Amino acid sequence: MKEIYMSQIKKIFEMYMDIFEQEDSDYPDYRVIRPKERAIDRTLDKITDNKEEQRKIYYAIIGHLFNIGDGTYRPICDDLRALGYTVVEGR
Repeated sequence: MKEIYMSQIKKIFEMYMDIFEQEDSDYPDYRVIRPKERAIDRTLDKITDNKEEQRKIYYAIIGHLFNIGDGTYRPICDDLRALGYTVVEGR
């Protein structure tokens, strides 16, 4: 089975939230946005080399960005398990 660490999920989620907040402002600072986008890409590269899989992981995570009903990472983990990943604690 393919493994993904909870810390990686959390890192991608928080980076994308920061990017969203920056882009939502009147004058987004791309000097802040671009390094965070690269950090997300590097994290996805650590998970898998396949770009299609990276895209699926990315959209599984950001798809629950504004999940008001459940404020946990459980729906994200469920979607990643549906993609065939095992969510592992740590690292």
